[in-house]
Order: sequence, then structure tokens, then C-alpha cells
Amino acid sequence: MPIICPYAILKGMKNLCRILIFIWIALLLLPAGAHAEQQDAHSESPDDADEPAFGALTGHDDAWRKEREKAYKSIEKNAKAEGIYVADACDITRGYFARKEHVGIHPASTTKIMTALVILEQCALDEKETAPQEATRLGGSDSLMGLLKNETLTVEELLYGLMLCSGNDAAVTLAFHLSGSEDAFGKVMDDRAKELGMTDTHFTNPSGKNRNGNVSSAYDMTLLTQVALQNETFRTIVSTVSYTIQPNDVRKKAMVMTNRNKLISDPPGKGYYYEYAIGVKTGSTGTGNSLIAAATKEDVTIICSQLGVTGDDFGLRSKELFKRARELFEYVFTYEYDHVTAETMLAGKTLTVAVENARVTDPENGMLALNVGTEDVTVFRPIAEIESLLSGKAEFAVTFDASPTAPISEGQHVANAIFSYGGRVWFTLPVYASRSVEEFVPADLYTPTPAPTPTPPPLSETPTPLAPVTIEGETLTASPAPLTPAPTGAPDAAPVEMRQKNEPNLKTFLWAPIALVLLFGALAGLLIYRRKHK
Repeated sequence: MPIICPYAILKGMKNLCRILIFIWIALLLLPAGAHAEQQDAHSESPDDADEPAFGALTGHDDAWRKEREKAYKSIEKNAKAEGIYVADACDITRGYFARKEHVGIHPASTTKIMTALVILEQCALDEKETAPQEATRLGGSDSLMGLLKNETLTVEELLYGLMLCSGNDAAVTLAFHLSGSEDAFGKVMDDRAKELGMTDTHFTNPSGKNRNGNVSSAYDMTLLTQVALQNETFRTIVSTVSYTIQPNDVRKKAMVMTNRNKLISDPPGKGYYYEYAIGVKTGSTGTGNSLIAAATKEDVTIICSQLGVTGDDFGLRSKELFKRARELFEYVFTYEYDHVTAETMLAGKTLTVAVENARVTDPENGMLALNVGTEDVTVFRPIAEIESLLSGKAEFAVTFDASPTAPISEGQHVANAIFSYGGRVWFTLPVYASRSVEEFVPADLYTPTPAPTPTPPPLSETPTPLAPVTIEGETLTASPAPLTPAPTGAPDAAPVEMRQKNEPNLKTFLWAPIALVLLFGALAGLLIYRRKHK
């Protein structure tokens, strides 16, 4: 009979144990893996599905989306400016076209937007200033308002000369009026730029001459224009076609100044005139031409900044800027915005408000559902925002111009609701009470409290002892039988752990391989012992 080597047996057992352990781990992981797979299957939801194409929720079809893409590519191909940024004045982070928008470029005379803003913020329009020699001796390539030696004008007149005909002499005079010199005024401009967050900008002079690193970017100039347009006087000046300075003690004839921005000053229907244009400023130097333009359609204002158009022909540079500005405005107004009614936007939405002075006993605790009047109310808003609101991804912020106060009758006009989103008001609509709400009554706070119901004393578990009984001279004490509680049903059973029929038992997986390992270990030990003691 062949002799079996115990070491071979041990080696075989070792491999067997490894196999058993692998099987055991696989069995343990199988339910978890199946559960995870099941979770993955159920995790799919409508939110994970592909979102509808841009414009789909507002009814724009594939043909419209193809036109939109074609228009964008055409502008992208034909625009010559080095830096471009087009955005909504309500929120300039909402950019619709951008090219090197944070690259520092010499802004030329568009710098005068900051000059005008600083003056408007710190000076009164009727203040007067006499033109210094530094202003009246300018000439050559400087753009000029035409100030005469010792001529005294108001700040308002100088601002029109600054922004309409881009007068460097007006810029210098305003700088001297506020700060005493161009360099000192340049410091004021630069400080204001930092306050506004113009991180790509460094202003050094009021006129925009290319010296000492006067630089900005398309994004920063859009930001600056956004702030400047909030000043009503600035808006009035930059949208003016022409302005006349009357004769004075130095000037013998009236001087008519025409806006260099042809989007405004060209005759309607001719040249580069654009019906929605409201400003803002042109700029030209030997290093390149620039244009900061703005247009308002209904209550939406778009700012278009183009910096750094180069070429040998100054005239062609300007024409290029005006042409592209119109194209960019038309692209945004046509393909990024649309009209929508209040009825569409508020369909299915419920509006409730807490009523002041409501009665304590009000069945709805003073909360009132409101009916919103939405008839014939339409706004012009970004398509992306319309779709976000329609899809439920965003909600209107709602405020009221008055606090609804009881007493209120059903159908009563209680306030106007102001619906806002994206940094601006969309609708201001009347709201009406859906029910009546009674006013507060002080007597409700003093409602009589009913008397408490008397509670009988609890029954004693110990029976009351019987009175002693006397029989023929002996006193006996009778004890009642102990009270036995009536059976209330089946005796309490030990809790039973319920397990799902096919649920894997972890203890089975855990102890089975351990038991097998111990068994085979014992057999191996026995074989080794017998081998050594033969």
C-alpha cells in the first residue's frame, strides 16, 4: 500500500481552503452586487434624460435653431475686433458673444466713459471751469471739442463736448476742474476702476491717449458701461444726436456738436443708424479703433464692446465696428430673447400669502390663496430664463407692494404681486382674494375654559380586609380569596425573528468555511501524528 506523505496532504488542504474562502467571499458579495445593480437600474429618472434642445420649450423648431447657429457663425467669422464682449446690462455675466474678453487692449477714447462717470459722480452740472492752456493748445491728432482760450463753460457743456465729439480738450478741462491735473485725475479714474472690479484695466489719463499703459478689456469696458448707464444724465448725453453751445463772452458764434456714434447720428433708415441704439462711445488711435455701443429694445438693454480693430484705413475701421455692432444686437434680440405672456409663465402656479390682522379662529390660520390677474401682459426676456422657469428648474421671487390685511372679502383686490427673476422685474400683476378673511377679534383670546371632569380614584389592587365576625364569644377574621386576573388571551410568546424566505443567511456563509477548515485541519494533524509514531 503506498504511503501518503502528510506534507502533500497539507499542501492539498491549503489549496482547498483557498478555494473555499474565494467561494465564500463570492457568495457574500453576490447579494450586494445584485442590490447595487438593482439600485443603478432604479436610479435612472427623467432628470437624467437628455435635456431638450435650446428653444424647444418656447416652441422654436429645428429650422429656427439652425438659423441661430448660422447667424452666430457668420458673426464669429466676420468680426474683426481683437476683443469682443456682448452682454445684458442687467447682468453682464450673461454673455452672448465673447472673444478674448479679458485681454488687455488700448481702449482709445472709449476711456472717456470713465471720465464722464467720475465727473458725474463728483461734480454738479452747473459748475463752471475755464479751459486751461493744456486744453486749448491741443491740436494735430487730438480730437477736439473746439475750446477757445479763456473760454468758461459749465460741466454739463463740457460733458457733451467730451462724449459727442470726443474732445480731448474737454477731457483735460474736466480733469483740471476736479483734480488739478491730468495725472491726478488719472489716479482717481484708476481707483474707481478698482472699486468696480475692473481687474484688466489701468487708466492713466482722461482722454484715452496711449501712454503710461492706459489699457482695458472688452469685459471691463462692458462692466464700466453697465454702471455708467445707470446714471440718467449719462444716458441722456450719450444718446443725444447733437448739442449746441451758445455764444459767450469769448465765443461769438454758436457751436453745434454732432455725435460721432453713427448708430445714433446717421439719419433714420440710412447709413449705420440703428433704431434701438442709445449710445455710447467711439474711440480711434493709430493702434486701433474701438466702439462701446448699447441698444435697448423694450426694457432690455444690451451692451456690445469691441476693442482693437486695426487696418490702414481709419474710415473702414469705424464702418466695421458700426456694422458688426448692428449684427450683434440683431443676433441677440432675435435668437436669445423672446416675448412671453404672464399667463404662460404662471399657469398652474399657486400663490398664497399670510394675511395681517386675521382672526384667530380663521380656518386657514390666516393663509390666503390669491388669484392673479394675467390678462394681456407680455414681456421680452431671455429664452434661457423662460425655459428654466417653465421647466421648474427656477422659480420667481414674489413680493407685494402692500400687505394684505383683514377684513378681506372674496374677490377683493388686495395687492400687486411683483414677479422677479434674473435681476429684474418680469411682471407686476394685481392679485385678488380667493375667499373672505375676517379681522381679528380680541374676544377670541378669552374663550371660557370648561371645568375639569372629576376623575374617580384608582382601584386598589389590595382587597379591603373584612370586618371581624364574633361567634359565641370568639372573634374570627375572614380573609378574602386572592384576586386572580381574568385570562386575556394566549400567553406571551417569545419574539420571532422574521426572515425573508430567500434572503441569504450571513451566519451560514461565515461558519460553513470555518467549520470545513477546522475539520480538515484536525484530519491533517491526525495523519501527521500517526506518521511520526509508526
